[in-house]
Amino acid sequence: MSDDLPQILLISPGPDEAVFTDGQLAAALEKLLRDDTAPNPSVLLLRDGALEDDAFLQAVGPLVEAAQSAGVAVLLENRVGLVEAAGCDGVHITLGEKDGSVKRLRERLGGDLIIGAGCGASRHAAIQAGDEGADYVAFGALDGGEAADPDLVDWWVHWMTPPLVALGAADLETAKTLAGQGAEFLALTPGFWLDGPDPAAAFAEAVAALRSPA
Repeated sequence: MSDDLPQILLISPGPDEAVFTDGQLAAALEKLLRDDTAPNPSVLLLRDGALEDDAFLQAVGPLVEAAQSAGVAVLLENRVGLVEAAGCDGVHITLGEKDGSVKRLRERLGGDLIIGAGCGASRHAAIQAGDEGADYVAFGALDGGEAADPDLVDWWVHWMTPPLVALGAADLETAKTLAGQGAEFLALTPGFWLDGPDPAAAFAEAVAALRSPA
């Protein structure tokens, strides 16, 4: 498994949580990215929430700078209107069964910004998102409440072209199962790296566990 470990998409806590706005998240992220025990994540996904736009932009500024300085792409969840102002690399939107969302978004954002499509467990939404130009599709839930169906992941990997993000792993056992299905990206929620006193060590331990034989 060590040679086939998916790239990691790191999910932030929501902006409604104090850690997002009081500098703790930025400090934790910087520590994680400076540590060379494990490879850096490939993508940082900043969650959406009720925080007003100005406060949100102020909070994400240090996160975007730290991540991009380390070669990590940064995506915003849903806040399409703030992507360019925040200097992010793209957006992750949750589709459900909506029609035409990715097509309209691609027309609005152009071809340079990343568009990721969260499709829950919907094959129809994923296929349509891929056809409309999504840079990746994702199965499962961002908050870890519902993990991507391993059979759905396996089907997509074997038959479809756009890269896949496996979302929703709430524990290492589920994460290892999803990592073994061949998805290009595996999402890790804040519980994998922010819950302990040392985010770098927690992230490194999670990656090491994912690499270890089942």
